[in-house]
Amino acid sequence: MDLSKGKLSRRPLHFTHTGKLLLISVILLAGILTFNHINLAHYFPIKTVRVYGISRVDQQEVQTLLMPLVNRGFFTINVEYIRDRLLQMPWVADIFVKRAWPDKVEITVIEKNAIARWNDNSLLSHNGQLFSPKQETYPPNLPRFVGPSGKQMLMLTHYNQINRLLSPLHAKIAYLELTPYLTWKLTLDNGITLQMGHKDILTRLSHFVKVYPKIVGKRAAAVEYIDLRYPNGMAVRWKEVIAT
Repeated sequence: MDLSKGKLSRRPLHFTHTGKLLLISVILLAGILTFNHINLAHYFPIKTVRVYGISRVDQQEVQTLLMPLVNRGFFTINVEYIRDRLLQMPWVADIFVKRAWPDKVEITVIEKNAIARWNDNSLLSHNGQLFSPKQETYPPNLPRFVGPSGKQMLMLTHYNQINRLLSPLHAKIAYLELTPYLTWKLTLDNGITLQMGHKDILTRLSHFVKVYPKIVGKRAAAVEYIDLRYPNGMAVRWKEVIAT
């Protein structure tokens, strides 16, 4: 009985001693990690940063943004933070950042694919996203979209469908307008303007493509506009020929 009590009385003392040792070990480990964290930044500095995939993104802006972010060691650089910061740039669709031992960071930029100018103040990407980079970075010869706010996906869908229908004519949309009354107007890259209305757009356009060789043919430059709003036909207005 007395021996049993003796054993029981020593257990709390043994646990307390172990707890102190564990606490000291944790403190020492934390100190070592902190020391190593500071020194890793000095002993394994980033010396090379490679950026791939830049075409429209401002290279100087990328360099200015990256300089303070990569001024750390190989093990302490925050690749997720770099990715988040670069994703805020207008032209950037996605970013991949990785370390390359022993002193490199490699960044791959996926840029947005601009399909059209939107209302002359933004660009429209292939997936319907609007973004507003610097105008000097706009790609040349983009078609112009003019339409109500929130209708960019509808216009993008019609743009793709109409261009497919126009392919036999070797023509594409240069200007596409959707009015607040949801009527359509477009201009082809050969200069012909089409008044489309708001009903059976694709059906009427398909009929236009079929009769185009007979009605217009090689006289596209002489056409002022074509009205496709008639249910069973179309009207062609020709440019006036000035006699000399």
